[in-house]
Amino acid sequence: MGENQLAIIAGGGSLSDVIIETARKKGWNVTVFAIGDLNIAKNQDISLIEMKRLDIGRIFQILKSQKIKNICMVGYIPRPNSPKDYLNFRYLNVQTLSILFQSIGILRGGDASLFKKINSLLEKRGYKIIGASEIAPNLTLKGGLYSSKSVSKVEFENIKKAKQCAEMTGYLDIGQAVVVKNGRVLAIEAAEGTDVMLERAACLEAIRIKRGGVILKSAQINQDKRVDMPTIGPNTIKNVVKANLSGIAITADNVIVLDFQKVIEMIEDNNLYFIVI
Repeated sequence: MGENQLAIIAGGGSLSDVIIETARKKGWNVTVFAIGDLNIAKNQDISLIEMKRLDIGRIFQILKSQKIKNICMVGYIPRPNSPKDYLNFRYLNVQTLSILFQSIGILRGGDASLFKKINSLLEKRGYKIIGASEIAPNLTLKGGLYSSKSVSKVEFENIKKAKQCAEMTGYLDIGQAVVVKNGRVLAIEAAEGTDVMLERAACLEAIRIKRGGVILKSAQINQDKRVDMPTIGPNTIKNVVKANLSGIAITADNVIVLDFQKVIEMIEDNNLYFIVI
């Protein structure tokens, strides 16, 4: 018990399924806390605990009773309006009450700040945070061009501008993605997420009139990459096509690519470029 035990706190999105299956195949004794309406297949090799919302009290009770010290957090879990929203009075005890008081300031700031504070709180209590990329390191990519379509000089300039913008917004803990066309920043991801940002960008006249531009996705400079790593997948490509962009750029080793083969197939079918910088 303990060292080989892994708790996966799983939110929405395809990444949860990938990490659960990979961890199981690597020999972890997996306990999954499935948050929300997830469709995670029941498997005799994992312990599945389903919750309508994140219940800190119940999670800590189970972690303690099963002597689980390793935690991996994956997928989207809605942010609470206040720390008490994640506490079920049925499981309220001295430990969870202490967490509530320590969490008063956690919700201030962006996601990078939020997760760093959560990780610090957990580590002070003796838990080890394991990143999704540690369990499945093949989900990130090294630098290079991953498409048959090359990157034009104009698009390289767009990527350069997007990277500069992403670095600035990263310092401010705003978001993980930027859209640039003709040297002009057209959209910056905030709380809405990448897909909604792309839907918003697709409505702009500057986007619709002629194909061009790039979406850059990257980790924030102060981000704890063990949780909330930037992710792209087939749905991202679908929205890039709708937004009439020419290509996608991501940063090396810190953006997860879900269903890589499908992503590459969609890149080629839609004549996009895909570069890792």
